Formats: sequence, C-alpha cells, structure tokens
Amino acid sequence: MGLIGLFSFSIVFCLCLFPVIGGKSGVQFADDLFNQLAKNSAYHVPSAVKKAEQFKGFVVDVSVNPRWPEADKWVSGILAANGASASPVGDGRVRVRGDLGLLSMAAAADADLLYKGQEGELRKKYGLSGREVIYYWWTAFDDLIRRYVQLNRVPEADFAKFMTTRVLEPSYNFVGIEQRKISENPTIVTLLLAFYVIYTVWYGFSILYLFEGLGIRVTKASVKKEA
Repeated sequence: MGLIGLFSFSIVFCLCLFPVIGGKSGVQFADDLFNQLAKNSAYHVPSAVKKAEQFKGFVVDVSVNPRWPEADKWVSGILAANGASASPVGDGRVRVRGDLGLLSMAAAADADLLYKGQEGELRKKYGLSGREVIYYWWTAFDDLIRRYVQLNRVPEADFAKFMTTRVLEPSYNFVGIEQRKISENPTIVTLLLAFYVIYTVWYGFSILYLFEGLGIRVTKASVKKEA
C-alpha cells in the first residue's frame, strides 16, 4: 500500500508539472492564482491616504541616500515634482524638506498607479520605469524611518514603516500580476485547498504504510526499573 501510494503520488506530481491548463502547468496555475489573491489582500493604498491626512503639517527635514550611483538626481526630481524641496548634497545624498502628509499621499498615488498596471502614467510624469519610481520613494521613506527612530518620534517612524512595507513594497513586488478577489473565485480556491490537504495526507499515509511494511515503528521507550 505504501509503494502504491508513493507511485500514484509521483504520477499526479508529474502531471502537475505538464502544461495542461491553458498552456500552464497545474503548479504555475495555482501559483499565479494565489499571487493574484495575495495582491488583492496586500492593497493598502486607501488606508495609507487616510493615515497621511493625520500627518499633514509634519515637517520632513532629512538627508536621503538612494544607494545607487547618480540616483540622487532622480530622487530629487521625484520629490521636487511632488512639492518638496530636494537637492543633491554632492556625496550621493539628497537633502529633503517638505510635508510628511503631502509627500506620503503623493507616494501612495504613484504606488497606486503601478499597482493597477498604469506604469505609462509614471513614465510620462518622471521619465522612469514604474519600479524605479517606487524604489526611489522607498529609499526616501526608509531613511525617514531611521531618522524618526533616532529622534524617538514613534508615530512618524511607524507611519514611515507602514508606507515602505504596506504600500511601496507590494506595489513594487506585484508588478505584472492581475489583482483578483477571493470572493470572485470561491470554487477554484476551495478545490485547490482541498486538493492540497488531500495530497499532503496521501503522501503522509504512503510513507507511514511503507515504514510499517518494512517493520519500522515508533514505540514508547521502555521504562527502566531499578533493581
């Protein structure tokens, strides 16, 4: 029974690697679907806009290090285009002065464009690819986190962390992936999860029966009695 279970398990596994679903393998199909569902659940732009409203009037005055050669001019251009005073210092860093709330709303708007596949709008606005724009926004907010931590300004540091991890990073990472809601695909999601559970149990019992057939069992250690 163990050998039959492992053999049939291997056959199904091989079938999952062949392009049998619209030119995609079963593994690719499932991976694409769950990436699409993950993208939908990771969409926090509306929350970021609401949070940004609370930080209007909070002054930003920090040096940003883009970490790439000649990237300081691009960071300066992006921030300046959104109402901040930004200028290269000369050592690769950019001195930024502006309003935290307004800059955050501008960053969220750009992240939203890339999130929704409207990269062309970002190219028109900045002359850069969507991912480059979001990366430069990310460097600015990443340096803000460190600066606010140094100043012990916890609310601002937490908000800057929210912008990097919940808004900018998902926008960057999910480029080219369609956004889908689980409520619109309940049947296929349920079937995939059921298959995953059954397939896992299938493998586990196959190993169990194989070991039992070989005489390998797990038993409790005998209790050693004192003489």
